[in-house]
Amino acid sequence: MPNLFDSTQLNWLDWSVLGLYFGGLIVLGFLLRKQSGDDLEGYFLAGRKLPGWLNGFSYAATCMNADVAPAYCGMTVVTGAFICWFYFARFGLALMIAALLFAGLWRRLNLRTSPEFYELRFSGPPALTMRSWVALRSALIALPAWTGAGLLGLHKIASPLLDWSIFTTLAVVIPVILFYVLASGYVGVVTSDFFQTLIIIGSSILLMTLVLIDFGGPSQLYAALEQSAGVEAASVFPPMGHEVLGLIAIAAWTVGTAIGYGGDAAPMAGAMEGQRILSCRNERESAKMYVWTTIVLFLLLATLTLPALAAMVHWPEVRTAEQKELAYGMLLARYLPPGLLGLALSAVLASIMSTVSSNMNFGAQVLVNDVYQRSLKKNAPVKHYLLMGKVFSAGILILGILVAVAATNVIQISIFMLGLSSAELTANWAQWWWWRFNGWARLTASLGGPLIFILNKLFVFPNAWFSFPHLLDFGPHNDYMIIFVSMGMTWVAWVMVAWLTPPEPMSHLVAFYRHARPYGLWGPVAEAAGEPLPPRGRIAYGFAVAPFGTIMVASGILTMTLLYLGRLSGAGLAALTMLISGSVFYLGFSKLISSRVVVEVESNATETLPCDPREPQFVENS
Repeated sequence: MPNLFDSTQLNWLDWSVLGLYFGGLIVLGFLLRKQSGDDLEGYFLAGRKLPGWLNGFSYAATCMNADVAPAYCGMTVVTGAFICWFYFARFGLALMIAALLFAGLWRRLNLRTSPEFYELRFSGPPALTMRSWVALRSALIALPAWTGAGLLGLHKIASPLLDWSIFTTLAVVIPVILFYVLASGYVGVVTSDFFQTLIIIGSSILLMTLVLIDFGGPSQLYAALEQSAGVEAASVFPPMGHEVLGLIAIAAWTVGTAIGYGGDAAPMAGAMEGQRILSCRNERESAKMYVWTTIVLFLLLATLTLPALAAMVHWPEVRTAEQKELAYGMLLARYLPPGLLGLALSAVLASIMSTVSSNMNFGAQVLVNDVYQRSLKKNAPVKHYLLMGKVFSAGILILGILVAVAATNVIQISIFMLGLSSAELTANWAQWWWWRFNGWARLTASLGGPLIFILNKLFVFPNAWFSFPHLLDFGPHNDYMIIFVSMGMTWVAWVMVAWLTPPEPMSHLVAFYRHARPYGLWGPVAEAAGEPLPPRGRIAYGFAVAPFGTIMVASGILTMTLLYLGRLSGAGLAALTMLISGSVFYLGFSKLISSRVVVEVESNATETLPCDPREPQFVENS
């Protein structure tokens, strides 16, 4: 196994590129400091004036943490050209469902943070408990964990390349992040994310080009891949029984990630999307945010993984090695000459800094809005809350540093966070679509769901007594079944609680219905409110259109993949599929979203929701 890097490869040009990158972020933070606004909405939501495409770029960049490059390239060398189906399944359908069925609803409520939703939808102690719990779990559990994972991943790349300790790495990176986040607020985060996305894509395209030059062209790369790794690895379609990415795994990822997605804009597995929705200028732009996220994220992952096909040819032993994630570093060392490693390292830095800066800003926002201002200090001046937001930002970063120093494995952090978030997913849709779903049912899902998952993971499935006669033994798919069983058990639990406890007060439900105009089973509430029923078939229509959006973007990525491998006829067919599905999706999207803007309830314009925590001085009506 070759060395990943030799620190002598970095020359003055590499260091100059790194210096320009850090200097550019500092200048950007300085230039945008006056645009961050002098109130909470300006600092944390950029004044609700952002277009969907910019927020989409930002959210896609935020998803690209430090562990993504080595993990996805490592997965590529054990699968092949069909690696794209992993991220199709993991993100594609879920993001499109959120775009068509939920983004507009979230933006319509004109919230400052997504946890604020719980006191608008529910009442009494369960509502405040949920709001506080979601804010605290996001800011003090999920975000420090993901921040620590990013910083740890950065160290694992910088250590062999620069011979830096983790403390040196943090000492170089942290001051820059602190400056542009604290100085420019959310507008600085999304603007830097846009430029950092371009850096990541540019670096990946450069590596893609160098790989093709090395092999002599796309057809030669395909032939070498087929000869070295077999026809299966050179195909863009997954085989039925592949042990890592077979059709069962793809189906499990597609269903598992889509269920419940969009109904909660502050999930444990990635809590920053609510800020992207709520800062859009209107409902249509918030829906477009998810579409742009899908396009940009798939482009980022495709340009990252396609060069890794070369690793299957050059180092076939890596396919079965325990440290297959080393393939990414090996590619950089082989293909990037001195002078270009600085650009590659800048791309790695961009992926981490985007995630960390988003975590800091969003975490501070929910701590200020949903804990500090809501329950601890309600009537302080705006400047006080802005100051506390900056203090909380720094605090979240400190917690993330502690995680990075204490942890040893990035993947362990990811698995833990994803597992905790899975069990409660079904409740995320119910809170929007069923009037009878109440605060006690929500607490059952949010607090009981993770407990059910932990019990299944640690005690039920590993116990030989429960598996007799292999009832709960699903072999390589055991992890998927633990998640689905936990989701099913949690669903049964919260449905029982919802039926056995009283519904929310009708006056509270009426006020929520008039503001949100949700879809689904709201007949008794609409009748009590004297308002029209939700549009019939709206949910079914959204589910029918969403797959076409997924097929559109996935076909575009397949077109690029097939062109990269010189399979022109297949690329033409994929491009035709992209055009057809894209046309259907455009028509469906336009019908569902076309005339939607932020709703002002004309007959109840001055009505406020019970327990509405918003203060007029902080809310800018659209």
